[in-house]
Amino acid sequence: MRFAMVLLVILASACLAGSLIPQGETAAVYSGSYPKPAAGLILALGLDDVFHAWWFAVLAILLCLSLILCNLIRLPALIRRTKDGFSYRACASSAAEPILELGEKPSALFRSLGFFRVEAPEENVVYAARNRLGIWGAWLCHLGMLVLILGFGLGQLTQFDASVYGIPGQTKPIPGTDYAVTIEDFEILLRPDETVDQYTTTLTVSDGGVRTAGGITQVNHPCKLFGMKFYQNSTGWGADFTVEKDGSVLQQEFLCAGELAHVKPVEGLTVFLRAFYPDYAEDDSGMPMTKSSALSNPAYLYMLYYGEELLGMNVLTAGQVITVDDYTISFHDPQPYTLIQVKRDPFEGTAALGGGIILAALLLAFYCPPMEVWAVRDPDRGVWQVFIRSRKAEDRLHRDLLRAAERSEYNVSDH
Repeated sequence: MRFAMVLLVILASACLAGSLIPQGETAAVYSGSYPKPAAGLILALGLDDVFHAWWFAVLAILLCLSLILCNLIRLPALIRRTKDGFSYRACASSAAEPILELGEKPSALFRSLGFFRVEAPEENVVYAARNRLGIWGAWLCHLGMLVLILGFGLGQLTQFDASVYGIPGQTKPIPGTDYAVTIEDFEILLRPDETVDQYTTTLTVSDGGVRTAGGITQVNHPCKLFGMKFYQNSTGWGADFTVEKDGSVLQQEFLCAGELAHVKPVEGLTVFLRAFYPDYAEDDSGMPMTKSSALSNPAYLYMLYYGEELLGMNVLTAGQVITVDDYTISFHDPQPYTLIQVKRDPFEGTAALGGGIILAALLLAFYCPPMEVWAVRDPDRGVWQVFIRSRKAEDRLHRDLLRAAERSEYNVSDH
């Protein structure tokens, strides 16, 4: 148990790190986002891809082995107790003390407490037990954890995960598949106070034109098509990027904030749309900012590169352009784009099964503790001595039994 607890603490810490540290980024991203020692530690320990790190897999395997061995060791004793442990014979061999004495046979009293099957294993003896399956709570909890870990681990090894983003009317291929997504519509629903209530994307998925299926995905409400789940993951702003010469359009495409575009007429020239401000303003230090999410004063923060050399960086407002030789580069017609995360996990059901087993096990362990009651008649005194046994709920059973006896107006002598 101590070994398993140490493993759980380490794994929980690793999962926390995997949640707080962005996963799967390049080394340059970590070097630019964290101090040099922290970035080096993240890369050295594999914290940039925690759930696929070799040491995380080793820890998970050790925890699985611990759970398997723990369950195998306890299984024979649980089977024996289930078969033979709930009996008057087992209770009589214990050193239990009577908790009260009754003047009449307590069979009806036991039934009033939920002990529906009252036995008479010997003359002048009555016995009853309930919640016998409760002894399996901890064992099933370990089993559920094992199934959950296996489902999660196998899912991480075999799952498919990709992202697709765009604006209504665009068709984008799903990377790594033969499928394509057409974004039919994207809507941002606002509350009366102008805060966002929901993001909704209507999409169509096709497998090369042979089969087509459509659906709607929202935040926390993914749609499932062709065995894949489509999640409404994020949104942002983009704009049409246009390159002109002498009034003729040479290149036009939609560019999202955070993307770069190669200026095709000029080899080596690249424009990076670093940020978009729908309601542009400057803060007290002169840095760009947006006053609101309303599209009232759009502005574009760009960086212009030639090869690896930064030629310039500035903010373009409405009507302003970038001029390079005889070419004019501009941004216009901004609109929000939708980002859809596409996932397929063949072991998702296994992980869900593990979670269900854990939930059922916790209900058994906490709400169905095994309880046994029995009574032995003293022929000399003519009274029934009542005994109880419960590892986890003896105080509660004692209290309930006394109250039930008082309500039933038994002749009670409390021990």
